[in-house]
Amino acid sequence: MKLPSIQYLQEKAVTALKRFPLSIVSATIGVVCAIYLIEHEHYQGNLFPIINLMLCAALGIPLFFCVTVFSEKLNFSFKIKTLLSLIATLILVGIYFSLPNSDESFNTTLPYIRYAIYNITIHLLVAFAPFILKKEINGFWQYNKVLFIRFLTSVLYSGFLYVGIVLALVSLNLLFDVKIRDQFYFEFWVIIAGLFNTWFFTAGMPKSLTNLDNNYEYPAGLKIFSQYILLPLLMLYLLILYGYGIKIFAVWDWPKGIVSYLIVCVAILGILNFLLIYPYSKQKENKWIASFSRAYYFILLPLIIMLFIAINMRIGDYGITINRYIILLLGCWLTLVAIYFAIGKTNIKFIPISLFTAILITSFGPWGMFSVSENSQVNRLKTILETHQLLENNNITKEQAIDSISYNYNHEFKAQNELLLPDSIKNDIKSILDYLNDHHGLTKIKPWFNNNYDTEIASFNQDKRKWERVNEAKVYMNALGLEYTHHYTNNNQTYFSFSAENMHDKVLDISGFDYQVKLNSNYNNLESLKTFQINNKEYEIKIQTSEHMLLLLKNKQLKSTLNYSGIVKNLMDKYKNSNNTYNLPIDEMTIISETKEIKLKFIFDNINIETPDNTLKTSYLSGTLLLKINEETPLNTKELE
Repeated sequence: MKLPSIQYLQEKAVTALKRFPLSIVSATIGVVCAIYLIEHEHYQGNLFPIINLMLCAALGIPLFFCVTVFSEKLNFSFKIKTLLSLIATLILVGIYFSLPNSDESFNTTLPYIRYAIYNITIHLLVAFAPFILKKEINGFWQYNKVLFIRFLTSVLYSGFLYVGIVLALVSLNLLFDVKIRDQFYFEFWVIIAGLFNTWFFTAGMPKSLTNLDNNYEYPAGLKIFSQYILLPLLMLYLLILYGYGIKIFAVWDWPKGIVSYLIVCVAILGILNFLLIYPYSKQKENKWIASFSRAYYFILLPLIIMLFIAINMRIGDYGITINRYIILLLGCWLTLVAIYFAIGKTNIKFIPISLFTAILITSFGPWGMFSVSENSQVNRLKTILETHQLLENNNITKEQAIDSISYNYNHEFKAQNELLLPDSIKNDIKSILDYLNDHHGLTKIKPWFNNNYDTEIASFNQDKRKWERVNEAKVYMNALGLEYTHHYTNNNQTYFSFSAENMHDKVLDISGFDYQVKLNSNYNNLESLKTFQINNKEYEIKIQTSEHMLLLLKNKQLKSTLNYSGIVKNLMDKYKNSNNTYNLPIDEMTIISETKEIKLKFIFDNINIETPDNTLKTSYLSGTLLLKINEETPLNTKELE
């Protein structure tokens, strides 16, 4: 085996530069920007312009590559190629200005999701653009085979080169005590992955794509990999998904949301597998491949139906999000592909072209994933608030004014509407506000509020790191009079906790009573809470949790009862929409019982109620019991320990 000479490598590098100049220039710009960001990672100023330039340069690599191979395949003149390059440049400029350019931007997630969509569409365009105007199915497959192999080869070479350099740097450090800055390791990775990998990839591209359709050489390793590794894995995954489908209908357990993602992944794996072995299906000895490939798309259809059931259940419960829109879109695309090939069509270019078209069309406009998902969540929030009388005629009816963002953000917030909604609804509101804030911003719901907090939020966030800034979703959740927190519930058993106003700050009125006893229960059904002595007589207090009764015994004999079931019923009727209710008025947490011999008054500090099997049961209580015993003549009022 003759190793390539330095001159040969130099010639290949120069040829690649001349053939793909804009792709390599884009890679260079991206690498320079990345190194700048690494060196200025603690910079407090606005780095968004550099970040955006780096990302657009990364997009420029495949986009200009596409322009080159498309122009070469169709034999375009230099002028037309230059015009296409100019159009590609304008597209990148447009994308650059669509990205956030200020560190004070309230929302920066959505533009980068758009960026990811653009990246996918450009790479799909690279896959089919040179062969879009001519059939040349074999040439199309050979071209993508080259792209695939070049990509794997580039990654392999780049990986080994990087590991080699890292080991050399570590050796210098260990053997010669040469100090290597940590940033250097990351910067070398950026240079190799960004510039070397791009240059190496383009240098290995065939000089001409014209004769690829006449190339019938297929790597045997690719068939072995597809037929003996990917295909068995595909069959295993299909069996698992079909088994899950049988379970759904057997026990009537509707599909879980994650099954949609699994079906999409398995379906795409199958499509990729049959794309890899597509040319072998044309050989006489491999006719089974074409038959099995067509059967696969029939097998896929029931799974696609299950996908639609699962994702539509999620949408019905929680509305449309960007992720659910994409899954729904992929479900529609898979349906189209499955039907296309199931009816006997064989043009494999249909796969990337149809996916490219679907993603491109749904990436903008009122029908697109961004507008539809935002409107869905806004409408869902609107319905929830209107149903619970917090929104009327697009105005918040019980808005809680926030005097100071800074004070509210750094101090405890007392929500005035917390008791009006069930915990599950408050969780839904928080989830929607978080989603809108993370992906779309809160622009569409701000007109509902009387107060505009944008200026104060911007002022509060100025010169602060991201983790120190106020969360807009929290601000508007608080403006709804609700705490910005997730409320945890148990689906099998519900727990309710009720607490009186802070008893540590209260002075109790004990007039008319002689003794004060502090009580604190546990979880047993019948339990002694307190035993004490009065005038050499033994008193004991017990609790019956299921009956909501406090029992006072004297010398083991029942003397008085305190039935607090009325308090439990009143609290549940009034505050059952909240599992945790605090700072209730003392009079709502107080009960009195009087007999000829004994007068009792119990003031609850806290009471927890469980509801097993639709019954009410005390799981915990604490408070202060006041006693007046008429047969006794105490010298003074005192607290019994």
